[in-house]
Amino acid sequence: MTLAQAHRMAETGDLTGAATLFTEALADSPAPADRAQAALGLAVVLDDLGDTEGARRADWTAIETGDPEYAPRAAYHLALSHERAGEPGGAAEAWRIVVSSEHPAYLPAACLALAQLADDTGDTEAAISWWERVIETGDAEYAPVAAHDLAQRLLEDGRASRAQRILADALRAVDPGGYAYARLAVLIGLTHLDQAIGAFTAAVESTDAPDVAPLGIELLARTLSLRGRDTEADSVWRAGLATPHLHDQITARLHRDT
Repeated sequence: MTLAQAHRMAETGDLTGAATLFTEALADSPAPADRAQAALGLAVVLDDLGDTEGARRADWTAIETGDPEYAPRAAYHLALSHERAGEPGGAAEAWRIVVSSEHPAYLPAACLALAQLADDTGDTEAAISWWERVIETGDAEYAPVAAHDLAQRLLEDGRASRAQRILADALRAVDPGGYAYARLAVLIGLTHLDQAIGAFTAAVESTDAPDVAPLGIELLARTLSLRGRDTEADSVWRAGLATPHLHDQITARLHRDT
């Protein structure tokens, strides 16, 4: 009865009263599930009251019960507390507890958070592993986010083909009319641009034949500009203009849209 009363008090805004009742319930509840529920409730209201350290102690009390529902929820709450405080080490520890529970409701978010933490520290391969694990869950909310973030990192690392495969799979699993689809579609377009840059570069480096090189130079330079690589694009134009037998064609292509 005390637990139910405590929840009602918390819902109506009597946080101090709720904290008192959750504390009493925790002291009077020998069953792990009841202890875990009381401890988590106490953690939430103490957090709302600004008692961060007390909330964290209560979270750990719930975690230590090993309850399959409330222990991972408490770890989730604890992880968010550390994230808000800018404490990645504490957040990572708590997220790993969530992962170890394998609770399907919390696993995708925990893996995604660990991916971001790893990426923030430059541990790309660990981040990739966590993103892949999120994708494997097939979660409708978190899997598309993980696919986008993973593909973006692979693209930045020059692995456009792998990024493209991940995005193609993700696009088949999301609503084509939604925001997630649009984000993935834009990114897969960028993978095609990067592959085009590779192909155009190979063409330009292979020949300076006047029936091939001017078009290759133009396409390479303009695609580099589309990717925000204007300095490289300028270098490509300059190299073409400096080639005597291509100068006139390159000049015409350079200025035809001005």
